[in-house]
Amino acid sequence: MLIIHFLLNGTIVAIELGLVAGIGWLAWKTPLVMSGLTAGLALVLGLRLEIRRLGFEMPFYFERAGRVSGIFRAAVGGGHALLKATVAGIVAVMTFSGTEQGRLQVMAGIFAACVLVGSMLLRRLTISFGAKPAHWGFFRMGAPLGLLFSAAMSFFPPPTSVEVARKVLLDLPARPSIAQGAEALFSLRLWIDDLLVRLLASHVGPDWAKMVGIVVGSNMLAGFVIAVYAVAIAEVVRILEEAHWRLRGIGGRRV
Repeated sequence: MLIIHFLLNGTIVAIELGLVAGIGWLAWKTPLVMSGLTAGLALVLGLRLEIRRLGFEMPFYFERAGRVSGIFRAAVGGGHALLKATVAGIVAVMTFSGTEQGRLQVMAGIFAACVLVGSMLLRRLTISFGAKPAHWGFFRMGAPLGLLFSAAMSFFPPPTSVEVARKVLLDLPARPSIAQGAEALFSLRLWIDDLLVRLLASHVGPDWAKMVGIVVGSNMLAGFVIAVYAVAIAEVVRILEEAHWRLRGIGGRRV
C-alpha cells in the first residue's frame, strides 16, 4: 500500500510538471494559441469568481439592492471578467511573440518556472490554511508572481537607444507581422524600463532604483497571466490529491 501511495504521489507531481512544461512550450512555440487559451481561461475563471465575489460585496456597498442585485452582479462581474480576459490575452501575445528565438525560449522558461512557483505556493496555502486556490490565486497572486517574473526579466541587458531606433524605425516594415511588432515593442519596453531606472538612480541610488524598476516595470503585467495558469494547475492537482485520499479510504480529507 505504501508503494502505491508513493507511486500515486509521484504521478501527481509528474502531471503538475508536465502541465507546467506544456504551458512553457505553448508560450515559446505558439504564442497566438497561448494568447487565446489565456483569454479563455481568464474569462471562465472571471465569470465565476467575479460574480460570486460581488455577491459578498453587495451589502458593503448598498443597504438595499433589491431585485436588481442579480442583474448588477452579472453586468459588473461579467464586464470585469471580460476586461481582464482581454488584457490577459493581449499581454500574453505581446510577451511571447517575437523574432529572436533564443530570447523567447528563455522567457518561456522563466514564465513556466513562475507558474510552477505559483502553483506550489497555492497548494501550500491550501494545506496550511485551507485556502481556496482559485479564489486566492485569481485575485491575489497576480502582483507577487508579476514581481517574480519582473525580477527575473531584469537580468536581460537593456538595448541602447541606437538599437531601439534601428528596430523601431529601420527594421520594422510598413506592415509588420505580430512577431515583428512584438519584438520591436519588447526592445522599446526594456529601453523605457531602463530609462526609468537611470533617472531614479540619480536620486535614490542605483540599488534602490533597480528595485523600484522591478516593481513598476512593464513585465509586472505578466503577473496576472502567470496567476491564471497557476490557479488552473493548482486546481487540477487539488482534485487529483483529493481523489487519491478518497481511494485510500480517507473520504473528504483535504491535503
